[in-house]
Amino acid sequence: MTQIEIFAIIVSQIKKIQNEKSKPIRVAVNGIEGTGKTTFASALVKYLNGNRMKAVHVSIDGYHFNKEVRYRQGRDSSKGYYENSYNEAAFVEHVLQRSQGSPPEYVEATHDLVTDEYLDLCPKRIEDDTVLVTDGCYLLKPIFNDFWDFRIYLKTDFETAKIRGAKRDQDALGGYDEARRKFELRYHAASKLYISDVNPENLADLIIDNTDFECLKVVSSC
Repeated sequence: MTQIEIFAIIVSQIKKIQNEKSKPIRVAVNGIEGTGKTTFASALVKYLNGNRMKAVHVSIDGYHFNKEVRYRQGRDSSKGYYENSYNEAAFVEHVLQRSQGSPPEYVEATHDLVTDEYLDLCPKRIEDDTVLVTDGCYLLKPIFNDFWDFRIYLKTDFETAKIRGAKRDQDALGGYDEARRKFELRYHAASKLYISDVNPENLADLIIDNTDFECLKVVSSC
């Protein structure tokens, strides 16, 4: 299937949910590191906006802890990456819960990855029929799971995701070989902890095989 065909399926599900609630719809795009979550989420938001739906992309990357916390268990620690990367409680409060208030609003970020500084941003107002789309590696952890209205899991094998991720991050991580090492020791090892703990595929409303960007496949749909 093409990406547009997949998006049409998602829109039909979102519209069903909108018929049942009067507050913004919260959509999770989950998957292991290097799956293509950010690209997918950005394209989905563009598609929704292009089809007369209000949508915003709220990245959980704006909710990182600073380096002192993130590397507390070691720079290569997979357990540390899984447990200490994100201020999960703040994301729940300032995005998932606050978006359901009167009026609905959200805080875009609490941390700047480039400067490693914490932020104190004013909330952004949104309308009741807005669709909030968030991509992230651990979005179906128990702390998040009950707040999502629709959960998408992008399924890609680890080797494909490692190659994609290493190519994407090679400049930031000291070259392609070092990026591959990081994916093996830290990022994908953390994903395996997550899969073992949470079994995200079992929680997803829609599972998409994202191995081939040109030929997506629906693995499972609610």
